[in-house]
Amino acid sequence: MWKKSLSGLAAVTTLASGTALAGVDKVYDPYVEQGEVELEARGVHGLDSGEYKTKVGIGYGVTSRWFVEGYLIGEKEDGDFEVEEGEIENKFQLAEQGQYWADFGLLVELEKAFDEDAWETKVGPLVQKQFGDVVATGNLLFEKKFGDDVAESDWETLGSAQLKYRLSEMIEPGIEYYGSEDTQALGPVLLGANPFGMEHVKWEAGLLFALNDETEDSIFRWQLEYEF
Repeated sequence: MWKKSLSGLAAVTTLASGTALAGVDKVYDPYVEQGEVELEARGVHGLDSGEYKTKVGIGYGVTSRWFVEGYLIGEKEDGDFEVEEGEIENKFQLAEQGQYWADFGLLVELEKAFDEDAWETKVGPLVQKQFGDVVATGNLLFEKKFGDDVAESDWETLGSAQLKYRLSEMIEPGIEYYGSEDTQALGPVLLGANPFGMEHVKWEAGLLFALNDETEDSIFRWQLEYEF
């Protein structure tokens, strides 16, 4: 009953498509640091199906308002793991931090399948607001697939949100929600920096649980970054 209720509420703002893992990725903050180089790896794993998706990328803060990152994307679905797609991601910080009641950014992505004429673009706002030691972040992305090998090319919507508590610089507990047309997931997450004294390293790990029957029952999400 509670799963159906939450799913119905979320469906008002989320319309997308995909597999049982679709829509679960990361929650983006709106901030950019000029000159920063970032090495990143992240993934989502279906704990029941064994399917997973992994991204490996390198990014650079071109200006104080523009960060660009390139990814290779590999997936395991019904077979072997294959690197199938490449992606260019651009994040724009739209105002100085603290200038308005909340901080705003914009994400623009372009993804291409290597073996098919199949493209995907995403664009949408990133919002973050801090209330004392509690930080709320929301992303609303509009997605469109196109190309000769794409069957459906309607615009779709993906939503994600994160609420975290700044317990310390080392670790921040929180909760995340991800939604697309078919999938809805909610669960706890831990975020941290400088683990075991390793400077410039950030990490995230979360366990998402399905809110509807179309979503994998449990999904493990992880992310590792090295910034310099």
